[in-house]
Amino acid sequence: MKLPFGLKKPSKGTVIFSGIAGAVSGIVYVSNKKAEEARKINASKVSFLADRPCGVHEMPRKVLVFISPPPGDSIEKSRNWFREYVKPVLVAGAVDYEVKEAKEPGQIENSVIEEIVKRRREDRASIVDNTTLDNSNGNFKETTTPTTAMSVNLVPEVSLKKEIYYDGILAIGRNAYKEVLSGFAKGCDASLTVTENKSTGDSSAAATDLKEISNSSSESTDNGSDGAEEVSNEPLPVIKNEDVLQESHDLIEDEISFSLPSKFSPVMYIPHVNIIGWSNIPFRLYMWYADYKRIQDVGKYVVAAVLNQTRPIEPRDADLGQNEKKYWIGDDEVKELKENDKPIVIDERIRDKLTTYTSDELP
Repeated sequence: MKLPFGLKKPSKGTVIFSGIAGAVSGIVYVSNKKAEEARKINASKVSFLADRPCGVHEMPRKVLVFISPPPGDSIEKSRNWFREYVKPVLVAGAVDYEVKEAKEPGQIENSVIEEIVKRRREDRASIVDNTTLDNSNGNFKETTTPTTAMSVNLVPEVSLKKEIYYDGILAIGRNAYKEVLSGFAKGCDASLTVTENKSTGDSSAAATDLKEISNSSSESTDNGSDGAEEVSNEPLPVIKNEDVLQESHDLIEDEISFSLPSKFSPVMYIPHVNIIGWSNIPFRLYMWYADYKRIQDVGKYVVAAVLNQTRPIEPRDADLGQNEKKYWIGDDEVKELKENDKPIVIDERIRDKLTTYTSDELP
């Protein structure tokens, strides 16, 4: 049977090539369409915050994002994860962000420890400034009202020293989450005297080695860039203390073993499943097609952080990210890291002070 208009019957190779090309094009189109729909759904849950006019004395929210290279891979995978699954929700909700990258294990923990010790020392210094000696009875008495914890929605008092306050911490991946929690506990238990007299050290070097990417949602939308990278020494999101009391003036100069700030900012674990390995290639291809599932799964956590609904941290919030360990594949160093990875345990002394974000979609 002849084809109309003088067309020739295509060869078998042409039919096979056209069928494969058409199938691949269809898969890519469907995948991109579903991914775009998933992003729009996430954005619609938080976009009302961006459309809401800010008050005269209202400051925009800002969160701190910690990322570290997944075991057996490079930091670029974590950067892409942030750009694809975390950043769009933050931008849609008009939440400013600052990204700090750790090159080596322990840098996030040391940075958190250093900043908490700094805050504790500032709290104690403020106690000294607000206390005078009562010559009549030789005791100390408070002559000024205690400072109150600053609300993130109010303009901070003008001071000569520029301070940046963060409204929350987003830890991308199990390792970053573990180091943040460990840094909080060790920072509250660290020596104030030793840290104060120590001009250089491992924690300071590790903290200053973190790379910082700071952007506002408006800048991200207008410029389409992730910001410049630079060495960061910015403070972590710990609110100033108001309740620490001293029994005598001598205690102020002595070293204490443990003390807490009045409040910690909420800490949120963001899943980061980095699928690598030759045996996982079929699953990687499937997840490449079903990328919308990742957008939905990770988006639930970021949406909760943007909506700013918090609850106290519970024991079930500690050992998160167990499913990530399945894909920790690499050399002997990665295998050793996987074997030595212990369950994450939150220090009981600080657990009552810690909070995390929550929503109806999260367990």
